[in-house]
Amino acid sequence: MDVKEIWRFADDLVLAKTGKHLDNLQQAVLLASWQGKRYSQVAKEFHCTERHVGNIASKLWKIMSEILEENVNKSTFKSAMERYQVSNNSNFLNYNFLEQGNINFCTETLHPPKAPQHSPPTQTSNEDNTQQKPRLDLRDAPELKTFYNYPNSPLTALANSIARQNCRLLTITGMAGTGKSAIARHLIPQIQTQFDRIIWRSLRTSPPLETTLKNIIQFLSNQHPPNPPLPRGGEEGVFPANTDDRLSMLIETLRENRCLIILDDVQQILSSGQLAGHYKPGYENYGTLFKLIGELPHNSCLILNSWEPPSDIITFTDDNSAVCLLQLTGLGEAATEILREKGLLDEETWSELINLYQGNPLWLKLVAQTINNLFGGRVSQYLSYQPVFLSDELTPILQQHYQRLSEIEKQAISQLTNEIKPVSFTQWMSKCQGSQGQLCKAIQSLARRGMIEKLSCETETVFMIPPVLKQYVKLVAE
Repeated sequence: MDVKEIWRFADDLVLAKTGKHLDNLQQAVLLASWQGKRYSQVAKEFHCTERHVGNIASKLWKIMSEILEENVNKSTFKSAMERYQVSNNSNFLNYNFLEQGNINFCTETLHPPKAPQHSPPTQTSNEDNTQQKPRLDLRDAPELKTFYNYPNSPLTALANSIARQNCRLLTITGMAGTGKSAIARHLIPQIQTQFDRIIWRSLRTSPPLETTLKNIIQFLSNQHPPNPPLPRGGEEGVFPANTDDRLSMLIETLRENRCLIILDDVQQILSSGQLAGHYKPGYENYGTLFKLIGELPHNSCLILNSWEPPSDIITFTDDNSAVCLLQLTGLGEAATEILREKGLLDEETWSELINLYQGNPLWLKLVAQTINNLFGGRVSQYLSYQPVFLSDELTPILQQHYQRLSEIEKQAISQLTNEIKPVSFTQWMSKCQGSQGQLCKAIQSLARRGMIEKLSCETETVFMIPPVLKQYVKLVAE
């Protein structure tokens, strides 16, 4: 038998016996055994430990022994298959296979990887024999609600980044109400068949990294009660107390399974009163987690939702699509659907209202309530009043963002509120106190927080503060 023939035939035998296809790693074990290669070579190709490959192989040989009705192991597999061919007069040449070198553990297709041996039962599809059904833990996730999937929405681009470009670390940033959690939540149904495990956790209570790691590993390891072994030796059944060991265990798990992890409210582990992205004291080790997941090879993905990106995310965002950063602003003209649902009038003025509130879905819903309550839904009447009205519901949201700013950022943004027109970088710098280096960092930080807008003119870039934020900063200064 040729190496091209073994893969599909063995897969059909296992499917008939277990109801499941061979996954990529199981296929690689069979082909390596057929070609006389070592497990260490398979482990290197699949970015996992030789011990894990051995465990997978041991379970696989047990299945093959039952199928071939003789004792099968790495050294006897080839001869056993040849004997089975003769005894069953099988015609193997009708199959069309791929070479082992074409097996890609980090698949770049939109189709999900075949379900591994330890995955939950598959579900039937009319178009395919089996379709992987992942284990989900979405207890911290928001409910699926109306989603405005407008033209050029980032939702499709995000799905492609994860499916086609093997994005390992995706950070979604934006001010409160821009739809970060909504996009991540609606992304799950589009890509969930590509994963074995999906878990959503919120960091709103600022849990230490040790707690977050234990919580995630317990779910991903599918232990009941969750009590996984140490990653490299150690006493079985004891969860490691050392953070480094827990990080190693997580990376090992992300290599053994295709997992999707969503961490929401990441801004809660970042400091207030400093430039954007600095960790709170005692939370710096989260940076190690993000760095490991972004830089080490594996077949899983971590999504971070945050008001601002952690500073170290910026430093290792690269051009190979393994680490991605998306900053949300607003819906644009798609926000008209919100205003229509709220029953507002004067549709010809809706674009002005949307621009005034940056197309922020939450802000527009809040102002729509105000317009309905005070102006009978008449947008034009609302817009005739100056300055911008800040409701009791919107003001606390803006306050939370403003209180996170450092003093140099507050000074810089306060100066910008005094400008009628957008200003250039040079003009802005000339009107602020402080060193040029400090002000440059402050402006960059404000941009990362989404609190200033950059506009491209013919010869230079100019800056402005959105009208809603401008009004709030003026109220604070009074």
